[in-house]
Amino acid sequence: MRKTALAILGLGSVAAIGLPAVPANAAAARPDCRVVASKPRTTPSGQIRAAVARTGCADRARVRVRIVKVLPGPDRTVKSGSAVVRNGRLAVSLRCSPGTFVTVVTDGRGHLAKSAKARLTCSPARPGGSGTGTGTGTGTGSGSAVGTDIENEVVRLTNAERAKAGCGALVHDARLRAAAYGHSGDMSAKEYFSHTSQDGRDFAQRIKASGFAFSAAAENIAKGYSTAAAVVKGWMDSPGHRKNMLNCSYTHIGVGHAAAGGPYWTQDFARG
Repeated sequence: MRKTALAILGLGSVAAIGLPAVPANAAAARPDCRVVASKPRTTPSGQIRAAVARTGCADRARVRVRIVKVLPGPDRTVKSGSAVVRNGRLAVSLRCSPGTFVTVVTDGRGHLAKSAKARLTCSPARPGGSGTGTGTGTGTGSGSAVGTDIENEVVRLTNAERAKAGCGALVHDARLRAAAYGHSGDMSAKEYFSHTSQDGRDFAQRIKASGFAFSAAAENIAKGYSTAAAVVKGWMDSPGHRKNMLNCSYTHIGVGHAAAGGPYWTQDFARG
C-alpha cells in the first residue's frame, strides 16, 4: 500500500515534523491506472497550455498529449508531445490563437481521456486576478492563470476551510506556486521528502528566489495522497498543518503537485 506522510514548517519553527496522515492499515488503496486531461488555458505569456497526467500505473508506457482545436468538420491537432513514463505529468504549449480547444491524452496501454472544451480569447490572464477564457475553474481567491486544476482544487478547498474559520481567501500567486511546484518536482525527481532541498535551501529561501517579498511565511508538504480532497483532509486533521492553513494573517498561497513517485504536494503560505 502507498504510504502517506505530512510535514510542516514555518518561520520561527524549531524543526520540521513528519506525521503519518492515517494509520498504515487504513491507507487508501492504489487507484487504478488511468490518464486525465485538464482544460487548455492561456498563460500570462500569451500561450495555450495543456497538461495531462498518468496515475496509479505499475508499468511504463508512452503518453501522448495533444491540443486539439474544435472546428466544423474534422478537429485539428495543433500541438502534440509525448514521453515514456510510469506516472507523471506532461504539458505542451503553443502561441495562442482565439478558438475552442480540448486536451486529449492517450497512453500505450489503450487509456484515453479528453478534457472539456475551453473557449480561449487569448487575453492575457493576470496573476491573482480573474483572467479571461482559461477555463480552469480555480475557485475563490485563486488566479485562473496560476497552477493546474488539481493544484487550484487544493486552493479552493483550503479557502473553503478558511471561510469556515472566518479568514479571508488566499490568492494563488504565480511566484509562490513556482516555489511550491519547484519543491514538489525536486522531491519527486530526487526521491526525498523534506522541507530542505538537496541543495540545502529551506522554504524561505525558495520563496525569496521566486521574487515574492514576504513578512511571514510557512510551508506544508505531503506525500502519497492521491487527490486534492485527501491531502487537504490530511493537513486539516493535523494540528500544525491546520494552523498554517487557518492563519488569517496569510494573504497568498502557492500549491505545487508532482505525481511521479508520490504524489508530492507543497503548500507555501505568505503575507506580503
